[in-house]
Amino acid sequence: MGAEHLVLAAYVACLVAILVYSLSTAHLAWAALTARRSGAAGASSGPPTSRVTVQLPVYNELHVARRVIEAAGRLEHPHGALRIQVLDDSTDQTREIVDDAVARQRLRGVDIEVVRRAAREGYKAGALRDGLAGDDSPFVLVLDADFVPPPDLVVRLLEGFDTPQVAVVQARWGYLNKDESLMTRVQAFLLDLHFRVEQPGRAATRGFLNFNGTAGMWRRTAIEDAGGWLARTVTEDIDLSYRAQLRGWRIVYLDDVVVPSELPADMGALRTQQHRWIKGGAQNARLHLGAVLRHPSPTHVRWHAAMHLLSGSVYGVILAMLALSVPLAMLKNTAISVEYVDWGMPFIVATLALGGALAVANEPKGWRGWLRFGALLPAFLVFTMGLAVHNGLAAVAGWIGAPGGEFVRTAKAGGGRWQTTAYAARSVDHRVVRELLFAAWLAVGLAVAVWRREGAFVPLQLMALGGIAWVVVSSIRHPWQARRASTATASAAASMSTAASAQPFGHPQEVTT
Repeated sequence: MGAEHLVLAAYVACLVAILVYSLSTAHLAWAALTARRSGAAGASSGPPTSRVTVQLPVYNELHVARRVIEAAGRLEHPHGALRIQVLDDSTDQTREIVDDAVARQRLRGVDIEVVRRAAREGYKAGALRDGLAGDDSPFVLVLDADFVPPPDLVVRLLEGFDTPQVAVVQARWGYLNKDESLMTRVQAFLLDLHFRVEQPGRAATRGFLNFNGTAGMWRRTAIEDAGGWLARTVTEDIDLSYRAQLRGWRIVYLDDVVVPSELPADMGALRTQQHRWIKGGAQNARLHLGAVLRHPSPTHVRWHAAMHLLSGSVYGVILAMLALSVPLAMLKNTAISVEYVDWGMPFIVATLALGGALAVANEPKGWRGWLRFGALLPAFLVFTMGLAVHNGLAAVAGWIGAPGGEFVRTAKAGGGRWQTTAYAARSVDHRVVRELLFAAWLAVGLAVAVWRREGAFVPLQLMALGGIAWVVVSSIRHPWQARRASTATASAAASMSTAASAQPFGHPQEVTT
């Protein structure tokens, strides 16, 4: 067997893997759409007056800490049955903001406390675990700092605990800044695939679901029975979800309960979030895939659970497919006389299946809605390929790296300009070098195509190059914008200080900011 045979076999294997994943997603889209059209709704007979503790894990969140504390203080529940824990591991001025916001809520009569630790051991999982150690409420609502819960969230989530076997009731994420940029619109486009297709689709087929780390309520006994919060992966939410379900607990998903959240607006924050999610997904696949496949559930339940655990690793398959397209362009028809360009049909079918699932997720209305969908779909495909290097290597790190790892939180702007935030990255991420090297590799493939007059892989490589250019340019441009905004802010502050010092004593200048 020659080199062309081996490279072609590997390339086709990648195509088939992508096709299988896309068809599985399309099946979930069909299940979700059927349930949506039938009007199937979540249960509504849970314990409406049970005691609930709201946990707000916070770590250096200058721009959103006050907002989430105030929103939690507005949650509706009988007096004396709701308690709020601010799990503050912050090391910056967030501590002062938290203390002030908590003091103001106490003046309103809210039962709220701040829990601080000497060390950030176990990161978010450790904070949640330590918070539970000082609490005995039977239900626990977890809200990340960038979420803004509606006042009736506690009541609506409690209604989902219709049987003693329900471990978690998960709400859908909404997006506060969806239209901030093309990048945030593409992120919402992708996340809706999970929240409008995968979660409701698995719920409709009685499959394994997952707690999404926030905007969900746990039954305390389920947490304890499953072994508690552990930091052995960087996505502790998926880990606990599967441990609980493998022990017989159920997860309920409420598609009609939406909790607004903030999407990363700059490439540095998006890289951080994507790396944690993809690496953590691979870590959980290492931990739970075998147990899922051996579980006595129906075949379709085990299949979709396996696809969920492996979903982030699809980026690794995409990366391999793109990398293999270059040597295949060099070797094409040097040992195989058959024209096999049409063997790329699985990629086309996979794209169509994924496009259909995305249409179910986004529900375009009218010709304007379909026009926006038609514009976002290619942007989504290009951006996904652009992230293949970053996310594919994150998946590899999850599969072969050490367990656990640092939980790097995703910085948010709190509704302001991300360029002026304290956490905006002001230096270029060194991982850009990997993407530039891979872009050079794809450019070799294009040069070979021109030399050999063979354009079979040119469309795929051009899409990938366009996506990598998007990621790289944003990774360079966004830190530059942050530095420029920081300089402008410092100059404005210096000018105001100089003007104020020039005023005669006793006649201070009034400054409004």
